[in-house]
Amino acid sequence: MLYYELLPQEHTITGIVYTNQLRKLADAVRARRPRRASVHLLHDNARHHVAKETCDMLDELGWGTVPHPPYFPDIAPSDYNLFRPLKAFLAKEKFTEFEDVERAVSEFFDTQSPHFWEKGITDLPIKWDIVVANDGDYIVE
Repeated sequence: MLYYELLPQEHTITGIVYTNQLRKLADAVRARRPRRASVHLLHDNARHHVAKETCDMLDELGWGTVPHPPYFPDIAPSDYNLFRPLKAFLAKEKFTEFEDVERAVSEFFDTQSPHFWEKGITDLPIKWDIVVANDGDYIVE
């Protein structure tokens, strides 16, 4: 995990918030992957993904996007590979403070093997093929 940020419950992701996150991600990429020639983000048409400030920031960074259809969680690596196991991990506890959630999420990320992260990306073309074979229907697992 190069970078993540948890927004407090009362905050909403906007183009400006997302642009600030992209700046922080760019710093993390430069620090931890200095030889990385290109970055591609998987983006759907969420408002903050297509906001002018986001598009301008992506141009400034020289980053590309991989289009992703909206409302297809079964082919989004963040959903099928990250959020499901994270949800199971967090279900073990009840949280009363935001800092406790941050600590638990950090623990989850720190305990994942490199294979965990790689699998989310390498499974993506397989998931796409399944959706195409199912004529666009959801993947039932």
